[in-house]
Amino acid sequence: MHVALFGGSFNPPHVAHLIVAEVARDQFSFDAVWWVPNATPPHKENSALAPAADRLAMTRAAIKGHDGFAVCDIEIERPGVSYTIDTVQALHEQHPDTTFSLLIGSDSLDTFHTWREPAAIAELVDLIVYKRPGGLDAVAQPAFANQAHYVAAPMLEVSSTEIRQRCQSGRSIRYMVPEAVRQYVRAHGLYTA
Repeated sequence: MHVALFGGSFNPPHVAHLIVAEVARDQFSFDAVWWVPNATPPHKENSALAPAADRLAMTRAAIKGHDGFAVCDIEIERPGVSYTIDTVQALHEQHPDTTFSLLIGSDSLDTFHTWREPAAIAELVDLIVYKRPGGLDAVAQPAFANQAHYVAAPMLEVSSTEIRQRCQSGRSIRYMVPEAVRQYVRAHGLYTA
């Protein structure tokens, strides 16, 4: 099997996540895309994070019914900071006959050299990169950029940050997130304060 690991806070998961995952699955003929919500992301401010259990539930709701998508809760179940190297090593041990790739945004590639053990990650998985909107704050190190494979996905300016802001101001998020996620956010009062 060839599986793409698609990690993130998914706070909340939205339509751009789904489109990127589907285009990557199709373009690279992945057998599956495993969505990996992280418990404690190392590069993000935690104050705006919905509880891990809610983000896991929303991710499951977002991908429900897609045979090529699955949720992997390894980072939610593991205590401490969610480092990609720990996840990749653990999944290699658990699934020795599976080839893994890592699906990341161009912003993550630009800062990939700051991740914990980036060279070890790049040895264990292929880097599959999709373009994210916004200007460059950093430039990817050639060692990683040159070995990356790029997804030909449309660039959508939909972000979890914008969705949370819209929720806080009582504005609609319809069509920005799957309907099941919109209903979950509303039913659980997420992102309202």
